[in-house]
Amino acid sequence: MNAHHSGRRPRAARPARGLRTPLRAHATLVAALALGLAGCSDPPWNSDDKAARKVPCGLVVDGSGSGRSDDTGVDVKKKLQETLIHFLESRNCSSLAYAPVTASSWTSSCRHSPVDLDPTPKSSTTDRELLRQRARNTAVNASVEMLDCARTQNGSDVLGGLGRIARTLRETQDDAADNASILAVSDFEQTDPEFRISRQPLSTRTERTRAVDKLLAGRELPALRGMDLYTVGYAKNPARKPSTYQGFDQFWTDILTKRAKAHVHHDYE
Repeated sequence: MNAHHSGRRPRAARPARGLRTPLRAHATLVAALALGLAGCSDPPWNSDDKAARKVPCGLVVDGSGSGRSDDTGVDVKKKLQETLIHFLESRNCSSLAYAPVTASSWTSSCRHSPVDLDPTPKSSTTDRELLRQRARNTAVNASVEMLDCARTQNGSDVLGGLGRIARTLRETQDDAADNASILAVSDFEQTDPEFRISRQPLSTRTERTRAVDKLLAGRELPALRGMDLYTVGYAKNPARKPSTYQGFDQFWTDILTKRAKAHVHHDYE
């Protein structure tokens, strides 16, 4: 597995450096996700498959404190277990790229090369679906490594994580990136050294516009135009009061839908 702690079809990926392959620490999650693979109900694929995977996909994982597996945050690892395989299958993902959410997501050293989820069979007798299942296992392991790396860097620059995954897809998928699907496993509680959403008044349109402009000041708007963004854990932080949800949601709608022109879905919540 090629990931490290240092800072439609994809091009040849450069080998990543440095991160040790997780063993016992990830056994439970990987085993649970593998069950999801075994339980897929799709018919067998062969070399004449007409439903070839064509959608480049991306995964954003939140390594902040709010993503812990206790009652003080969203259990990101559990959310991955419940949704990643279903997302890959339902979106017909041809590849999966990765980005972390950390205190500074753009510059985070957590990296992993995109995984090809629809590898070309080397012979007519090769079981194509078996190749795909192996590729999805590789993608699952990579998601766990990315999460563990992100958790060592704290913070929650959600905007940066979305910007980074969008750029990765643009750079590796060319024009196909316009049809990409992204799964963002995060509560979207933007908390970085320069901006904390929990401290921003968001009740009125004027307050939200001021907060959005403050967050975007000096930052790059994520290049999400035309992409489908699926959220998991959105606004699920137990510390967020129900009465603040509407302002929170409209804040992100302004950024992601109105400005970045993404198609935002909450299907996997």
